[in-house]
Parts: sequence; structure tokens; C-alpha cells
Amino acid sequence: MVAHFVNRLVFCLFAEDVGMLPDNMFTRMLERTRPDPEKFEDYASRLFGAMATGGDVGFEPVAWFNGGLFDDGTALPLDRDGIETALRAAALDWSEIDPSIFGTLFERGLDPDKRSQFGAHYTDRDKIMAIVEPVIVRPLLAEWAAEKEKIAAAIAREDKAASSSA
Repeated sequence: MVAHFVNRLVFCLFAEDVGMLPDNMFTRMLERTRPDPEKFEDYASRLFGAMATGGDVGFEPVAWFNGGLFDDGTALPLDRDGIETALRAAALDWSEIDPSIFGTLFERGLDPDKRSQFGAHYTDRDKIMAIVEPVIVRPLLAEWAAEKEKIAAAIAREDKAASSSA
């Protein structure tokens, strides 16, 4: 449960820095709870709940975050020191993190017995591309190359017709 909660916090830092959470929403929540840490659990639960289904936090829309990380709104309390630590982390640039790390963190944070029960396994980009590239990408690129040849031939015909009539 603690690992799942920490994964949620880290993902919120990333989501905020890439613009998936609007207007520094997570950092503002941390700043708002700094003087009153007892409110953190409630505020985080509201945010996580909105991320679980899509919805609003106050008057601000929050997108639905797929993948099970925000399967509910459960949050753990943070004391003042925990909030200060989270604020120091929020001051860093999380936008450069490779998103695939979150799948690995999520998978490893699951109870091993439940993980195998659910068949939960994070598939990295390379494995996905090993399937997608020959089945989808290559045929689309071949189709695009053929269309580009047709376009180039049509342009050449038009250019030739234009120069012949001039």
C-alpha cells in the first residue's frame, strides 16, 4: 500500500510537469496543506479519486488516468516533514522521466501473488514495438511510400503538361 501511494505521488510529479495535471495542481495542493498537514490525506484522496475516473477537483478538471495506478482515491497521510519533502521533489523537473518507468514501478509495487492472479505485467516499449513495427508500422510506411510515388508522378505530369502548353 505504501509503495502504491509513493508511485502515485511520483506519477503526480511527472503528470504535473508534462501538463497532464493543470496549473501545478499537485504542487498547489502540497503548498495548501503545508500549514495544515491534517488536510493532506483528504485533498490527495479527492485528487486521486478524480484521476481514477476523470472529474473535477474544486472547479478544475482532471483527466481520467488509465492503467490502474489511480484505481481508487485512497491516500495516506503526510506530516509536515513529508509535505516539505514532496515540495522539494515537486521543485525538480520530472518531465524528462521516461514514462515507461511508471509501468515497471507499478508492477513491482503490486503484491506478487495478486500480480500473477491479475496477470498484471508491464510490457516495455521495445517488446510492444517488436509486434507493432512489422504488423502496423511497416505496412503503413510501404503504403505511404506508394502514395508518395503516385503524388510525385501526378505532379510531374502536371508540370510536363504546364510546360508543354506554355
